Amino acid sequence: MARRYLLGLIFLFILLACSLQGVSNPESTSDSDSAQDFPSETEDGASSQDSESPQQVGSLGEIEQWLYLIDVNLDQGTVNEIAASSYDMLVIDFIISESENRDYPLAEVIAQWHSAAHPKLVLAYIDIGEAESYRTYWQPDWQVGDPEWIAGDDPDGWEENYPVAFWWDEWREIWLGEAGYLQGILDVGFDGVYLDWVEAYSDENVIELAEQDGVDPVQEMIWWVGDIAEFLREQKSNSIVISQNAAELAEYPDFVELIDAIAQEQVWFDGGADNDPPGDCPLPSTDAQIDTVEYSQSLSPGCLQTYEDYPESTLHVSSEEYINSLQDAQAAGITIFTVDYALEPDNIAWVYATSRALGFIPFVSNRALDQYVAPVP
Repeated sequence: MARRYLLGLIFLFILLACSLQGVSNPESTSDSDSAQDFPSETEDGASSQDSESPQQVGSLGEIEQWLYLIDVNLDQGTVNEIAASSYDMLVIDFIISESENRDYPLAEVIAQWHSAAHPKLVLAYIDIGEAESYRTYWQPDWQVGDPEWIAGDDPDGWEENYPVAFWWDEWREIWLGEAGYLQGILDVGFDGVYLDWVEAYSDENVIELAEQDGVDPVQEMIWWVGDIAEFLREQKSNSIVISQNAAELAEYPDFVELIDAIAQEQVWFDGGADNDPPGDCPLPSTDAQIDTVEYSQSLSPGCLQTYEDYPESTLHVSSEEYINSLQDAQAAGITIFTVDYALEPDNIAWVYATSRALGFIPFVSNRALDQYVAPVP
């Protein structure tokens, strides 16, 4: 396996060689299968990076309302509704990386949200710890174990999602390459990234590959997030980086310096894989309630099925544990967002009130995160 910095050293060597020959633009050394061709112009032909982003808030902690919507089939009606809303920040999918949506006018949509009467920060949702078979980088012959860095199936039952050995150069090139995903994200005008599956270091299949490769997966993830942040901020210094889950990494000062916020899913309510059930599955309130008969008997049939089918799921973790980790991160100066999955009005209202009382910034939707929900005052 190529080591962590081999790709960077090769690139620097090529750049030096080309400069000695008087060549100002060396060709990319990335494999053609990894290269992406993302549209990066708005309707008037101007690059999205040339257009102005909304005036940044003093800190992410000043954000009061945010929307998390990763539907890759956003219609213009929804786009307009979002533009007219009072949301301060949006997290949306990097839609043109989805194989069936390469031609989506993403740069124009982001520009519309930036120029709305109530301008929005717009972050790209990206999964940095799992490969997704519906992305443009996915090759038809790929499967678990081939390439070797695809470690296994998603442990919570999400189809077409596969944890990866994220320290491998082949995976990194998809993101950091000259025509990679991060460059595409900058080109269409995103204000930063929202990183999913940062907790990949804790997946048992990823840990097995890390042991084989002789690396520390926790340290590798911190380095990986750092490389992503550096790539973005070298071109756009105020790029925002939010890490989803893995709040325990806040105990590492190097990690704290890299990120602007942590977002934690299912602090109080979760749902099931592939939106079945879509939400309203309460977590155990305290550690003492985890895996008790009383707790399992309190679950609805759909929630109980998820609880029984996935013994490593969040229904076997307590809200108390999450809150303790988040408060530790908060004490380190990190802004905290929460994401819960509920549709019952009483549950939604309770989460917003409880999260805000703790100094967190909440959002509640269905488990698939594929529906627009109006801001909650």
